Amino acid sequence: MNAAIPVVLFAYARPRQLRCVLDCLRENQVPLILAFADGAKGPADTAATSEVRALLRAVDWCELRLVERDANLGLGQNILTGVTQVAATHDAFLVWEDDLICVPGTYAWLTTALRHYAADARVMSVSGWTHPRITPEGAGQEPYFDGRADCWVWGTWGRAWRGMEAETALEKMTIAKQSGMPPEAYGADLPVMARQEADRNTWAVRWLYHHLQHGGLCLRPPWSMVEHIGFDEATNAGGAWDWTNPLLRPAPPIPAVWPDPLVQPDCRRLWCRANPPAGIWNRSRQRLRRDTGRLARMLVPQRLRRWLSSRWLEIRWEGDYADWAEVGRLARGYNEARILRRSIRALRKVQSGRARYEQDGVAFEGAPGGWPALAAIREQAVRSGDRLGLVDFGGALGSLYFKYQPVWDGIATVRWHVIEQPHYVAAGREEFADERLSFHLANEAAAVSASANVLLLSGVLQYLEEPHTCLEIWLARRFPLVVLDRTPLIKRGRDRLTLQQVPPALGRASYPCWHFDRERLLAHFSADYELRLEFSGADGELGGASYRGFVFARKDLSQQKPPEVKT
Repeated sequence: MNAAIPVVLFAYARPRQLRCVLDCLRENQVPLILAFADGAKGPADTAATSEVRALLRAVDWCELRLVERDANLGLGQNILTGVTQVAATHDAFLVWEDDLICVPGTYAWLTTALRHYAADARVMSVSGWTHPRITPEGAGQEPYFDGRADCWVWGTWGRAWRGMEAETALEKMTIAKQSGMPPEAYGADLPVMARQEADRNTWAVRWLYHHLQHGGLCLRPPWSMVEHIGFDEATNAGGAWDWTNPLLRPAPPIPAVWPDPLVQPDCRRLWCRANPPAGIWNRSRQRLRRDTGRLARMLVPQRLRRWLSSRWLEIRWEGDYADWAEVGRLARGYNEARILRRSIRALRKVQSGRARYEQDGVAFEGAPGGWPALAAIREQAVRSGDRLGLVDFGGALGSLYFKYQPVWDGIATVRWHVIEQPHYVAAGREEFADERLSFHLANEAAAVSASANVLLLSGVLQYLEEPHTCLEIWLARRFPLVVLDRTPLIKRGRDRLTLQQVPPALGRASYPCWHFDRERLLAHFSADYELRLEFSGADGELGGASYRGFVFARKDLSQQKPPEVKT
């Protein structure tokens, strides 16, 4: 298999998302794209579908062959017919939709896997996606095999696709059942989706049962290289919000020795736990939890309830873990989709004038409190000719931009670049971006940093797996001014890695969180930056750590002002 392995790209009427996807494919140095652009459903989609086709025609960094559908086939038929057409002429290929982005190295990892397993009939697909909810603990740092395939960036061979159009999902489910594979073996959602295949014009459930029908396996990476950024009604991925991944990590290394095609035994259990049946038992269990809560309020003394409240209704930081993987196994993650939706609603209130600012997904009506870093940022803009170019790493939907917008309105030229996870970027571009505020993926950070004069890191370093490495990368870009805020510090000679526990009242979650040794963290700045200002962070003292803020100025550009400390 020496020929270039193509990416089969399916696009419809989402030019914003498609731009992100094309950026990722370009960064992955994809040599050949076979694109299928579906026709418009009606006049309302004509302009967007035309823009999508223009974007595809404009690709000049690789070979792109474009099929423009005359009519609207819908997602299911567009993919089924398109992949069948490609499978007839190509031994292997990757399949991509216009709302899926990836990290650099994804194409190389997947195509290497396709070449390795090309002649092994037991393997029917390779995937760039997985999720902590369905990744077996025994997988470790290596790829693993799953009996259930998926549709979020995957690759296969013509030999494995053969027969996909021969039966419907329900027919394939019946054949698999006759061979001893229960319809709900890998999740109660599968038979439901099979029954909806025709009405919803979907295709993926047929591919999943195609694997189960033939006893085929799907190779998965040890962690996801892919994220879903679809936010509109064009997607059939109705459960995408529930499967948002943590911040994407760099692509895993290509194995020197690939695993034998043996399914991880925990996969079935994990899929069934993630997709349980929505029957009478689940409804009864929810009713029981509600009634138990009412009874507890009647029978439990108030003093005991207060103690339980302090234990279960407040954020806690637990443990002192050796490494990220250890605490990651204990973390349940968090409903990032719900947090994003809440932030969108709050910012809409700000834009419509019903609220003054948004913070952490909550809308506030009163004027925001002061921020000690404002004066330093404003001063830097004056020094730069009344120009502010700020890179806001982990800035959500631009909370600080909107919170202090009157200050930025007093600056002639403002370019506020938020670097965020894919779903935040897509939502930000869709609703809040303008000529001043823009949203970018991590792979665009270097480009937007080139003309920036301020770096803002607010409440973000502690949630990164390798914060010190990340900080060194940012400082190497030599921003004239760096603002570090809402960062937890301790004094113990080393960092503490905790499990941050968020109680149900605030949206049950748990995830790794660093408490940084103060001396070690500030040492990153000692060579090239001087401390201009230190202040107490808005979070104060929490979990045994002091949340602090700092303003650093580059030594070779600074006027050598003595540092100012505000408690």
